[in-house]
Amino acid sequence: MRWFTVLKRILFGALALLIGLAGLGAGYEAVASGGDATRYPAPGQLIDVGGYRMHIHCMGTGTPTVVLNSGAGGFSAEWGLVQPELGKTTRVCAFDRAGLGWSEPGPAPRSPAHIADELHTLLTNAGIAGPIVLVAHSAGGKHARLYAQRHPENVAGLVLVDARSEYVEDHQTPEQAAAERAEFASYQGQVATLSRFGVIRLIWAWAWPKALPVTAKLTPEMRQLIGVVQARQQHQVTSLNENETASADNAALRGATLGATPLVVLEAGRTMQQIPNWRESQDYQAGLSTNSRLIVAEGSDHSIHWDRPALVIDAVRAVIEAARTGHALMQ
Repeated sequence: MRWFTVLKRILFGALALLIGLAGLGAGYEAVASGGDATRYPAPGQLIDVGGYRMHIHCMGTGTPTVVLNSGAGGFSAEWGLVQPELGKTTRVCAFDRAGLGWSEPGPAPRSPAHIADELHTLLTNAGIAGPIVLVAHSAGGKHARLYAQRHPENVAGLVLVDARSEYVEDHQTPEQAAAERAEFASYQGQVATLSRFGVIRLIWAWAWPKALPVTAKLTPEMRQLIGVVQARQQHQVTSLNENETASADNAALRGATLGATPLVVLEAGRTMQQIPNWRESQDYQAGLSTNSRLIVAEGSDHSIHWDRPALVIDAVRAVIEAARTGHALMQ
């Protein structure tokens, strides 16, 4: 039975090592997170929007002002490859929805319509006059379209970056919708668990491109910042709340057009291959304006603003030119 005794010692030793490492990781995370406010200060302003503050970061000068809105679980720092370039020719502002990034938590539910209303209050209180060009990624597309629907006089144009629309949900089975929500919740849960033991802070900057090649163009500092901020508990809670209510305003969006507002729809080739009805959804969104272009980013991942940032920059500049001159978008 000697082999059994040896095996038992090895197993107990491995368990003790794992417990020790977990304890060290948790302690490291507790100490390191205490200095996050100093290491990762908000680059922009915190603006009161009615009892809580939202973060908005602007650079550059010129009109119209470009407003950048991230997708599910995203925040302003994700536009780091796009915003500085756009800021060379006009004013461009990236903001954090309430409860995400550097913004304070806002009231629930975190529905698209509520988010659109918060954005209007944020821009008003920040003194950002319209008209604006809204650029929205993924789930942020619904927020942008609702904003344009509610404040058409304040919107000079839109760029939808592989944006989700109600068309996708309208063509999903209940089982597909439930599986998609569960997958997102599982991912958020894994990030939260890893963050508690310091794993995100230790390896995110160098390991992320290996797990998600689309992040390879981000600097290590940018990847580290995004990983640490996204792993915060409030960020996780808000992301899940937004995901649960993402379809709440589909009825208001369904069939609502954008008139002749300049609109560029960017579609990621890989998303088109992976998600049923995604291509049809992008065609549908391009058809919402009589002055639109649909551009397929062949081979690109869902995050086109990371994978093909120049394509996003060119699309925004095309919309700005159309807004400034009153001419149709060049085909």
